[in-house]
Amino acid sequence: MPVCPACGFENPNEQRACGRCGLATELFEPVRAAVGLPESDPEFARSVQEIVDALGGEGPPVPPPHGGGGGSYPSGFPSPTPAGAAAGPDAPRPIDGLPALPPAQGIAAARHQVEEYLAIARRQGLDTSEFADRARAAVAAEDGPSFEVLGRSLFIHIAANFTEEFEGLVARRNELAAYAPTSGPDVEFESCRAALALGDLGGAQRRLRHLDATLTRLEDDWSTVQVLVAQAELLAETIRELGGDPAPALGPLAEGRRLARAGERGAAEPVLARAGLALWSILEPSFLADLARLKDRLLASRATGADVGPALAELREIAPDLRRRSFVSVVGSYRRLRDLVPPAASPSSAVAGPKL
Repeated sequence: MPVCPACGFENPNEQRACGRCGLATELFEPVRAAVGLPESDPEFARSVQEIVDALGGEGPPVPPPHGGGGGSYPSGFPSPTPAGAAAGPDAPRPIDGLPALPPAQGIAAARHQVEEYLAIARRQGLDTSEFADRARAAVAAEDGPSFEVLGRSLFIHIAANFTEEFEGLVARRNELAAYAPTSGPDVEFESCRAALALGDLGGAQRRLRHLDATLTRLEDDWSTVQVLVAQAELLAETIRELGGDPAPALGPLAEGRRLARAGERGAAEPVLARAGLALWSILEPSFLADLARLKDRLLASRATGADVGPALAELREIAPDLRRRSFVSVVGSYRRLRDLVPPAASPSSAVAGPKL
């Protein structure tokens, strides 16, 4: 009974796709073969190397203008989905308006409130110089109304900053929700909202700091899943750009994302990695064909005396990245190469004379 190379599920011979993850059975062998290839296998990028050689690819590679590809994923690699796109019905609600200012009875209470707000603002990294000057003037004059006005101004200034930070953390949570569970921080968001609604700026600040630390930890823990999901989506997008259909290989991507959202990171990562291999097996023929087309255009451009060095530098990055199966870097170099190659001259423009 065939075993799916993406998720390990046993499938009857007559099935057209894996019963668990949906990988098309026609891709079982290509994925199984790709999984078994050593990363240093020279055959994996032989076709690309031949294209490089046709352009005079011998000698040390020229550093690409973007600073190098390499086997690691680029820093700051974009999230799988745009910010906010994965918000969903369970996403934290935005904060509408500012909370009410807690009342302060008497000049001593108003002064204490101002001092507390100044301390919170400094911890937040806000400029308090103007407010501090006004506080010193109010102290010197023992002016209760001035303390009340100052406290209100400080409260609005800090609460607005907290609202902006809250929205930024929600955006990070929504990006994270595209590939990881967020039930923990979601509870913290509601606690932070409650503190702001009560006008408890100190409590809101503590919760915001804790939320930031929680999201940072989750982003670090789930970074591999994020990159694998983004890689698979990038490969699927490139398949479509080249006129192909990624559907036979999208099942493992959906299954990997389901496992990830359920918190099963260890089970999700190998399924998502094999989703990338399955998508690459669909992309590779059209990818190599388009590289060959770009090679012909580069040769024609070089024959006219044009500088093809930057394009050649990108092309040289593809072969070693393919051997390392760094598909994100491969597609990134390919897209930059595609932008650097001049369009093919039309036959009519080549023979047409100058207009009078």
